[in-house]
Amino acid sequence: MLKSIKIFLILSLFTFVLVNAAPNFPFPQNKKYPHGNTFEAANTAKIQKAFETWKGAWYVTTNDGLARIISPNDSTEFSVSEGIGYGMLLMVYMSSSQKDYQQEFNKLWGYWKKYAVQPNTATGMNWKINNNNGTVSGGSASDAEFDAALALIMANKQWGDASYLSDAKSLISWIKSNDMNGDKTIRPGSNWNDAFNPSYAAPAAFKLFGVVTGDVAYWNEATIVNNNKVKACQDSRTGLMPDWCNWSTGKPQMTSANQTTGMIGTNYDAARTPWRMAWGYYWYGETTAKEVNDKLGSWLVPHTYGSASYIRPGYEYKNNAYLDPPGDFPQSLQSTYMGGLGLAMASATNPGNYLETVYEALINTQGKATPSAKVGEGYFSATLNVIYSLLLSGNMPNFYDMTGYTSFTPKALKAPTPLTGTQAAKGSETPFCGFTIWGAFSDKLGTGTLMYPDSGSSPLYSDNGVFSVKSSLRIGSEPEYGTPEATAGKYPFAGVVLGFDKADGYYDLSDVEFIRLEIKTEGVIRLAILSKFTLEQDEEGGEPGYWFQPSAEFKKMDIPLKATSYNHFDSIFVPSWATAGTKPEYMKAVRGVKIEPKMQKGGYGSFELKDIQFLNAQKQPANIYSILGISANTPKLNASKSHQLSLQASQLQFSGFSNSAVLTAINLKGEKLFSSLLGQSSGVLSLESMNLPQGVSIINIKDGHRSATIKVQQ
Repeated sequence: MLKSIKIFLILSLFTFVLVNAAPNFPFPQNKKYPHGNTFEAANTAKIQKAFETWKGAWYVTTNDGLARIISPNDSTEFSVSEGIGYGMLLMVYMSSSQKDYQQEFNKLWGYWKKYAVQPNTATGMNWKINNNNGTVSGGSASDAEFDAALALIMANKQWGDASYLSDAKSLISWIKSNDMNGDKTIRPGSNWNDAFNPSYAAPAAFKLFGVVTGDVAYWNEATIVNNNKVKACQDSRTGLMPDWCNWSTGKPQMTSANQTTGMIGTNYDAARTPWRMAWGYYWYGETTAKEVNDKLGSWLVPHTYGSASYIRPGYEYKNNAYLDPPGDFPQSLQSTYMGGLGLAMASATNPGNYLETVYEALINTQGKATPSAKVGEGYFSATLNVIYSLLLSGNMPNFYDMTGYTSFTPKALKAPTPLTGTQAAKGSETPFCGFTIWGAFSDKLGTGTLMYPDSGSSPLYSDNGVFSVKSSLRIGSEPEYGTPEATAGKYPFAGVVLGFDKADGYYDLSDVEFIRLEIKTEGVIRLAILSKFTLEQDEEGGEPGYWFQPSAEFKKMDIPLKATSYNHFDSIFVPSWATAGTKPEYMKAVRGVKIEPKMQKGGYGSFELKDIQFLNAQKQPANIYSILGISANTPKLNASKSHQLSLQASQLQFSGFSNSAVLTAINLKGEKLFSSLLGQSSGVLSLESMNLPQGVSIINIKDGHRSATIKVQQ
């Protein structure tokens, strides 16, 4: 008897181990995709936290031992097939060595089959269930089927259960008969076919379906047919696509699905299209998917000043055009759009820093902790936030075929670095472009803002005897609306300011019609006019300003300050939340200008200014120069030769410092590599004597009056 019990316990334990086997591809996978631009600097612990918040809010078990995703369109007791498909994807990809979500996956798949069009089978799910009264809205939604089938295939590889693959094949067979037209275009669902939805095009899923079922020719052709359909729906100017477009013309079309908003254009459905295209390119290098995203990306980058935090929550199509008036900056931001449209850059030939801005926009946007919470995004955006983050960061690989994937260790986000050149001493009133009142400023909120030069010091540096104003910085993310931090007004800030006098006196700049600049910028940087009108509205931060397009090279420009027929600025803009005054109201009392980052979701920025001039309508120096008794004709002055730092071969040469000067070497992470009291005002040091590591190091010499910095390469 005891022997039988022992055998039973051993068998039970063996069964338990099989059922609860660790996932084969635990999160974080951190795999570089075979194609496209994988973002390799994501903080996966933050993605994990976002997922846990999402799961706590939207995943609920049912009385019959199953589970569903809450989709509160009208009530928190609605669930839709789309949400079940998303949930299945998340449970597969978020399963880790510490926490396996196979049981949650099984419960969601059980719920799907319970409400399948053919109940309790691996067929399409009825698209909407009212869990208050049990009402079932009949007919499937095709995109949900695609996600669920793909999730089942990934589950087979993640947990090794053959039943998942069998169910996937059954569902794919059902999809082919019910969700596809005879010409291989995608129906909106099994019960309707009134228009084409570009966001249903799923190249990653279709290519995978062909491999799994052996029906490669059909699904490859379906991929191309539907991607070409998306291309036909794209706007010729912007590359945007609508939620629904006419089968024949490709023009945006009103359907029963978008009548709730009363708008046609790029809304919640269409915003997902670039994500699905990016998915197809990441996994399979699908060229038509790249064409779709490249067309959008060429408009998106300049439209958003190189930052996903300037992607608007929707673009209305009106009078045969998508509306995107300049200066109409988004006041509210949503993950659906920032991540969905931003992922168009996943296949870009040169994405620059754009994917980092997509990541920061997503990771710094929180979801609701509960369905009724006042702070955070709701079901749809919160769900897509995590899915987008996974795909972007190399944590949504194709488990079915890992050929061409390479592992990586996440890197750090782009960081500000100490500036090179000789910094003007604080309070020295060193003239630059005729002006002497220059200062750096930044918050000390502890939310991630880091700036060189430090707040309160001079932003003036000389390189080879020529002055410029410059800064390298990372600004923290603004607090979510409704949080205690937002209520307390703890909004990050940083930048440099030009004041016309020490007392912050105001001057009449009504004759200024142009601001002439020579500048290069990274991130979203703006030049803002510090007007008394803004302070009178108690709206500091809401000044009129000019947003620069990022440029690695110096650009010379004349920013016009012309007015519209209503006497408002035409070429510079006021943030949407601020009171918009007239040009005369702003210009009659100005104390200076500031150059600052404007990135609501935080991020990296830098700028270097070589020239600034205030000009009248004839592009001659404005009255401010006469009032202050300075000249606008000497924008650059030679720096004092009294203190210098230079590198000749491997010899560091310095002069003009006091005997108390200290030399410090750091790496690009800010870690100290070497430090020494020089004990002499001038001399030569060998780099070899510092024993610096390979790579770039920053060397600074500083005494009580002056500072100089230089980069060296070992």
